[in-house]
Amino acid sequence: MGNRENLARRFANANLHAEVIQGDPPPPPRWMPQGTPGVFQMFILGEGRKEYFRIFHGAGDNRVEVQGTDRDLHQLVLLVQEPSRMFAEPVRKRRYVVDSTRGRVVREETDRTAVKVVREDQHFLWLERWTDPRKRHFLCGRDDRQLFICQLPRAVSTVREAHQALRAPEVTRVKGKVVRQGEWFFFEPSPLELEAMESALRQLRTVVRIRTRISWGGRPHVADELVVVPPTQVGSTTVERTVLVRGRVRHVDHETVRLRNWTRVVRNTEPLTGGVARFDGIRWID
Repeated sequence: MGNRENLARRFANANLHAEVIQGDPPPPPRWMPQGTPGVFQMFILGEGRKEYFRIFHGAGDNRVEVQGTDRDLHQLVLLVQEPSRMFAEPVRKRRYVVDSTRGRVVREETDRTAVKVVREDQHFLWLERWTDPRKRHFLCGRDDRQLFICQLPRAVSTVREAHQALRAPEVTRVKGKVVRQGEWFFFEPSPLELEAMESALRQLRTVVRIRTRISWGGRPHVADELVVVPPTQVGSTTVERTVLVRGRVRHVDHETVRLRNWTRVVRNTEPLTGGVARFDGIRWID
């Protein structure tokens, strides 16, 4: 059995559908990465329950293997390793974002100072990127309503280990209830953290923001109320920066979380580069 058939079968073992193509994808539209043939790529296509994975294996020396599956959870761990290869990633020259501190839409220009521009047109810059030659591990599968792909911070071989690897240290220390929505964990703050919030609000060192997103990139998670508490002195203790939310937290791909009281929110340990999830051949990350 070839690698193409084996990969598809292993995804099926996790109750997932994968269309595996041995080789390179066809020339992509201009808004997608373009570069050296042989680069591994994986997409999520379709809608709702009809979503599926499309995998382009790339060059023959690329290593793409399923390490472990969980059929009940519809999830698996995928290992990817390939030699370092250059590709060009398109980035808009300018984009419009919501500035929550000023409550309006502002225009951001792409910073060219730390990148190499391969080419450009009226709207896009193509930036030189290189694939990571190290082993990369991803948790792939279904979560609530949608398929997802999440890079893992360390090597694991089972879905259970992947879940543990994604739990931030603050979450692992929690003894009470923990609620998760996508990449975010919610749990009861300590009395000191609540006191720090009240102190920061009284001193006007922070404010409660209404209907604010708590995501970096991707589809936003939106909280009814959110407060970012800077490092605050409470008695003889310095409470580190914390983020707390209250009310509903909504996301198009997940069930709404309802929080009656102020609740601490912490992101999972998925690796970030420059504040956003790394590309790594993946075309959709929640």
